[in-house]
Amino acid sequence: MNVEHLRKYITKVRIDHFAQGTKVFSEGEECNGKMYFVFSGLLQVYKRKATGEEQYVRDIKPGEFFGEMALVFPSPRAASIVAAAEDTKVGIITKDIFMGMGKESPGFLSVILHSIINRLTAVEDSISEKQKELHILINGIHQKEGETTNTESVTKTEDNTQDSEQVEGVSKEN
Repeated sequence: MNVEHLRKYITKVRIDHFAQGTKVFSEGEECNGKMYFVFSGLLQVYKRKATGEEQYVRDIKPGEFFGEMALVFPSPRAASIVAAAEDTKVGIITKDIFMGMGKESPGFLSVILHSIINRLTAVEDSISEKQKELHILINGIHQKEGETTNTESVTKTEDNTQDSEQVEGVSKEN
């Protein structure tokens, strides 16, 4: 990255300080077209469960950014971000600053893209692990009940049941 070219944009970045326990933004809140860069302190990401309870997802440390989706896909915030250290210092990057930095230094965009891909890969890995755990649980339930089915045969059985119900419905009408 060419630091001289980026300097004019970096000076436009507003710095905010958040006390421990302060929310930067909440899940579901309209995005404000800004992403954030952590200079110091610690932030935590929370997602709301179906029960309404907040579930911890991960930490955001100095050198990391968050909220970048607000720049490319304006939709409600996907998670809540809360300061977890006494004085968390965060830089606010607007869409204009982001676009200017990207034009001046494609390397800047590459860093952002790399980070997003890493997060996406981690989410996909987590989903895959949860699916494996679910299959093990389902198979364990069937084995306890004395059945020898697995998750694939459960799905096939459900499909066959639906097919036979449709056939019965047709034959009853005729």
